[in-house]
Amino acid sequence: MNATVAPQIHALRAALSDHVLMGKIVDVFYAKMLDDYRINRFFFTRPAAEQADALKAYLKAYFNSFNSADERVLEALDGYFTAAFARTNAKPSLVTGNDFAFLLDIVGGQEIRSITLLTPAHSFLIKLGPEDFHYDIVMEHLAASLKQLNIAEDLAYQILALAEKGRDGLLARGVEVKKAA
Repeated sequence: MNATVAPQIHALRAALSDHVLMGKIVDVFYAKMLDDYRINRFFFTRPAAEQADALKAYLKAYFNSFNSADERVLEALDGYFTAAFARTNAKPSLVTGNDFAFLLDIVGGQEIRSITLLTPAHSFLIKLGPEDFHYDIVMEHLAASLKQLNIAEDLAYQILALAEKGRDGLLARGVEVKKAA
């Protein structure tokens, strides 16, 4: 875990151990994000509740883990990215409902999954051209959500500071996140 982020994470863990509060923040924040024409094009058309639930699962795993590279955290992050951003051009088979189901039989029923860097695995999102302008909008929505829910100023500041640390990674300028070996 990054040494500059670790103290914030530990302080936020205690404050956000109330999963009801975290859920309210995510629900309000997500509604604002999906309602904003300037950024909603980045999100997939899955139901908002499905996307928000995946984000809640990721945050719960993240704040309950002492290692951000923990397999459960990475799986929850992958689940959120899939729910919120993944797009597919595959058309389901009329027979199986999945054009690639036969591959599971070939490899003995195991899911085919290569270990990849997070940013390249979701490179289509970067192709949509997110910029600092878009991240600023996200931060505005997060700040407005925290204010709307009357979150204490010091806690809101910590949440916003932590969210700001994700800017370079999300905009594909930072260090890429790898799955644990």
